[in-house]
Amino acid sequence: MIKMDALKAWMTLLGAVAAAAVTVLAALGTAPAASAVSADASADHGASFAVRCDFSHRASDDPIAHLGHPGASHSHDFFGNRSTHARSTYSGMLSNGTTCSHFSDKAAYWMPTVKWNGETINSNRAVFYYRAGGKDHTKVKPFPAGLKVISNSHISWRCGRTDNGGGQNRPPGRCSNKVLGVRIIFPDCSNGKLDSYNHMAHMAYSRRIGGEVRCPRSHPVSVPVLTMNVSFPLPTTRGPARLSSGKPSTMHADFWNTWRQEGLKALVFRCINKVPPSRPRPAECQA
Repeated sequence: MIKMDALKAWMTLLGAVAAAAVTVLAALGTAPAASAVSADASADHGASFAVRCDFSHRASDDPIAHLGHPGASHSHDFFGNRSTHARSTYSGMLSNGTTCSHFSDKAAYWMPTVKWNGETINSNRAVFYYRAGGKDHTKVKPFPAGLKVISNSHISWRCGRTDNGGGQNRPPGRCSNKVLGVRIIFPDCSNGKLDSYNHMAHMAYSRRIGGEVRCPRSHPVSVPVLTMNVSFPLPTTRGPARLSSGKPSTMHADFWNTWRQEGLKALVFRCINKVPPSRPRPAECQA
């Protein structure tokens, strides 16, 4: 009986030590490495397509919030279109180059510049997923040409790439794998307008209604769920992360649809409308 009591006491002590370790790691802000498979990554299946658009340039410009006013914004990191600046025009964007893997993707994507432990860091990988998002994939329409939208919610951070889902709503303070990832999900329902007073009100997120994922009546047009996944190699394991826009809660991303519209329409049709969630994606639909 004495031996059994001693064994129980030893097991209880081990459990307490393990719990304390978890608490310490959480306090340090350490996030787990990316898992191999998740519903968000969807491997090679689902009504979706992906485009890789790596870092292009950095500037204190914002052609959505501060159109026509160079230097009026905090610093942004731009992805995709190589020419995006404060005075950019739709026609001008179409005639310039892109970092995107698909030649038709002339769109501009941008987000606040990130610092890690006081040092500005550059992304080495950015992948943009366009998905049905659980809605009826046959009814998803391409984003209209010229659409402008800002997303300041549905944001998650983690150590490692965010393509595989997971994460937390604040950046970790330490990453043993020296990779920081952030994911921003844009709203996927439109009221038919290209912009609004705050660059957000014309868009809304779909939600589950009566057992189905649908758009609200105020924003009835179903468009793709655009997910922006950006990874940064880190100079050190310990942060913290800081944003040019301010506190971590100010994280956001901008999307300006300057795709060659026929190319976008073709991808939405062939990779979303014609691909049920259980069917493998064609090669052209993968990044």
